[in-house]
Amino acid sequence: MVVLEATSGKLSLSIGHCAFVYEEPREAKPDVRAEAESATVSALSVFFPSNEVFVLYELLEPLKKDSLVGWSTI
Repeated sequence: MVVLEATSGKLSLSIGHCAFVYEEPREAKPDVRAEAESATVSALSVFFPSNEVFVLYELLEPLKKDSLVGWSTI
């Protein structure tokens, strides 16, 4: 069980029987690779047995206060 806490509440994930995929920006699809390399360090995708996916991004320090961009190869 993973619990993520924020000021607006909590999100709990039960990760039993899940598959995990770690990716770096250079592995992103060609059409989003430049954006991924400029915004992220890595991504961890968690694939649940229910076919749902939860993606965690390790972001680079944003260039602007409001410029947070994500990516995924999914």
